[in-house]
Amino acid sequence: MINPRAYLRSVKNVKKGLEVRTLIIDALSKKELSVDELSKMSGMSKPKARYHLRNMLADGVVRKHRVGRRVVWRLTGVGQASLEETLG
Repeated sequence: MINPRAYLRSVKNVKKGLEVRTLIIDALSKKELSVDELSKMSGMSKPKARYHLRNMLADGVVRKHRVGRRVVWRLTGVGQASLEETLG
């Protein structure tokens, strides 16, 4: 099932992209992850993970920050709030 937070305003929402973003959202809902960890956990390539994370960052669904030398990603509530406002 597609997570409603996977729908973005900044890109065309095709089925495959929605499925990948749903995987990312499910993984990040459990804990903060680096691109490397997300890639290993989900089986997707690092470039694919980075592409979707950047699009999700642009829409406010995720946020990134540094932990030492690593960059980790986490979910925000902003993307969902924006979606709910849009849908009414």
